[in-house]
Amino acid sequence: MKRWTPGVAALMLSLLCGQVVHAGLRSLRRAAHSGIPNAELKLGELYQYGVGRPDHLIHALAWYERAAPKSARAAELARQTAALLTPRERQRAAAWAKGRLGPP
Repeated sequence: MKRWTPGVAALMLSLLCGQVVHAGLRSLRRAAHSGIPNAELKLGELYQYGVGRPDHLIHALAWYERAAPKSARAAELARQTAALLTPRERQRAAAWAKGRLGPP
C-alpha cells in the first residue's frame, strides 16, 4: 500500500476543501439570485469582506439593497455601506444590480 507524504495529503485536502467551498458559493449565488433574503444578505457580506474574491463594496451594496426590503439587517448594512461610497460608486452599484440582478 502506497503512503502519501504529508505534503501530498495537504494538497489533496486543500483541493477538496476548495471544491466544497466553490460548490457552497455556487449554491449561495443561486439562492440569492432566486430572491432568498438571507442568501442575498450573506452574499453581500462575502463581497464586502472579500471572502472568495477581493472585497468589493459596490457589489456588496447592490446585494444589501436587494435584500433591504425583506431584511432590517440588510437595510442597515446597505445604509452603512452606502455611507462608505461616493455618489458615483453608489450609481455604479445601482447600475450593476440593474444589469446583473434584475428586479428584486
